[in-house]
Amino acid sequence: MLTFCRPASHNGVGRKVRPLREAGFRFPVSRLPAIALLIAVPLWHAAAEQCTPTTSPQVDSEIAKLQRLTKIQTTDPVLLYNLAADFAAKCDRATTLNLLGKVAAAGGGLDPAEYRGFAFLKDSADFKAIVAQVRATNSPRIQSAPAFLIKEPDLFPEGMAYARCSGRVYAGSVKRKIVWTDKTRTVHDLVKPSEDGLGYVAGLHVDEARKELWAVSSRFGNAPEIASAIQGLFKYDLVSGKRVAKFAAPNSSGGFLNDVTVVSSTGDAFVTDTLEGSVYSTVKGSQVLQTFLPPGSIPGANGIALSDDERTLFVAGDFGIYRVDLATKAFKMLAKSEGVIDASIDGLYFYRQSLVGIQNGIHPGRVVRFYLDPGLARITRREILETYNPLFENPTTGGLDGDSFLFMANPQLHKWTPGKPSPPAARLQDIRILRIALDH
Repeated sequence: MLTFCRPASHNGVGRKVRPLREAGFRFPVSRLPAIALLIAVPLWHAAAEQCTPTTSPQVDSEIAKLQRLTKIQTTDPVLLYNLAADFAAKCDRATTLNLLGKVAAAGGGLDPAEYRGFAFLKDSADFKAIVAQVRATNSPRIQSAPAFLIKEPDLFPEGMAYARCSGRVYAGSVKRKIVWTDKTRTVHDLVKPSEDGLGYVAGLHVDEARKELWAVSSRFGNAPEIASAIQGLFKYDLVSGKRVAKFAAPNSSGGFLNDVTVVSSTGDAFVTDTLEGSVYSTVKGSQVLQTFLPPGSIPGANGIALSDDERTLFVAGDFGIYRVDLATKAFKMLAKSEGVIDASIDGLYFYRQSLVGIQNGIHPGRVVRFYLDPGLARITRREILETYNPLFENPTTGGLDGDSFLFMANPQLHKWTPGKPSPPAARLQDIRILRIALDH
């Protein structure tokens, strides 16, 4: 769900397609959570910026590793995009544009328009031509319909969940609270700001069987407003609204807890840590999260989903989606057909032998469906469900409602800065939740 910088690790390579350093944070150069990525003004909505070259030796190291990989995989658009972002960090205009030209030619629709790291190129004719080339071969697809409206423009949500039992939509907030609404469009607080030590709210998941809501409480940066926050998993009763359990992260100040899923038959929860590249789980009898997959297992671990038979976890990583055997903890990146790009997935959801994900790090935002083989080990094809919708402002997450997918079109996280007042109301919009049919 969210997206942060962290040390290089996958094939010796990190990732920075959702860079936090642009918002004033100082994480290692490579990857951040969606919240981190999104707290920066989209490129097309900002003036061209001056470029200050990085002096980080990690960038030079990552460039060397990516260059070795691109000699083997010469047309891999994800590797090329990351390499372009590294050279952009060094303010190398010519090399960045050359690499982005190769990204556009490689196909896959990776669109650099709204990545803040390329902001110094905004007025470049060459950069504009590259974006135009990408968009000329990747037309808008809009098939969603309005579903809900959260009438709190300055909510700045990252995670959402839907409860079929009540018809309510729940959304977290960087204001350290959780709200809900329904068809009436009246907004209610389920959890008031900072209650029980709740931090920035990332992923949410509704356990329909128990009528409970799981919320990821995260913290990052040094803003005074987050000093009292507890990093961990919070569980709430949806009938009373009361917190019924809290599971603290082993490292309260490190890592970045991001997204959560729940095993319906047992009530056990699994949560990703994006900075560590790890997965934690709840264990009965303990109020502390336990390591399920150790740090470095799945670099950039973000969205997480569970197969219908409850045997396989799917975890979105920096360069692709991994499958994890729940019984043995064995994990491996999904194989994929040529042309399938499953990198940079934020929210991730399992539906009828397929995965639905929101891709928002290497693209302004699109909803993608990945069809799997019967063994759930290979992506056989992908389908773009929604892209270039004019309502989009950094879509992040969603939730399933039977045979349809609900998702937030405009979280507007790029307009929020930790520790600072919200922008004027005129710059904000109510949060729109759209619906896409999946049984077509």
